[in-house]
Amino acid sequence: MENQVNKSTLNDKIAEFVSSSRNIFIGLLAVVAAVVIVYGAIVIVSLNGTVKALADIDSISYTMTKDSAALTDAELDAKKDSALVSLAKYTEKRGVAGVRANMLTAEIQFSKKDNEAAAKSWIAAAEKGKKVYTAPLSYFNAAVAYENAGNLNAAEETYKKVLSYKDFDQIAHAKFSLARVLEAKGDVDAALTVYNELFENSENDSWAKLAKSRIIVLSADKE
Repeated sequence: MENQVNKSTLNDKIAEFVSSSRNIFIGLLAVVAAVVIVYGAIVIVSLNGTVKALADIDSISYTMTKDSAALTDAELDAKKDSALVSLAKYTEKRGVAGVRANMLTAEIQFSKKDNEAAAKSWIAAAEKGKKVYTAPLSYFNAAVAYENAGNLNAAEETYKKVLSYKDFDQIAHAKFSLARVLEAKGDVDAALTVYNELFENSENDSWAKLAKSRIIVLSADKE
């Protein structure tokens, strides 16, 4: 009985940590992405129409968020809907403008809890900028959105895309998330394989330490 209580407590602590960390990471992505995109805009300033498109997208973002603290939920939702309509003409563009438009669209959809739509927009952002740092960030966000939507197959596939970016600085987080999805799908053996790989390759990482906790729990359950 004591072991069961300890296991339950450990699971609760892990779930709480993962949930809070995921929310924080999602918030940080927008900040990091904004910095990268601004840099990209400077690099390609000579391209026709790009500067104007980025200025228009920034204007849409500013209009949506201006005085938002004083708005009711209904008024804020209306501004978000208006922003989505205005962004639509830029989401098909290539390059940095298309990346930025799709990321902002995804952020709005995610805030409206339209997770499937947000995931598709983040994937579009990743596809339009596969060689820039926003790609793994966008894929990661898409996977989280798919998880929230309960689409575990799509979440698994998208986390695997994140792992193809070997230099991504949140690779351990992505591996843990993939293992968690496999676990949720009931594929315990596959989850253990990923958890073990994470722990063996990144033993001192906080996500690797969480992986070790899951290895202990899942291995005990199999006995």
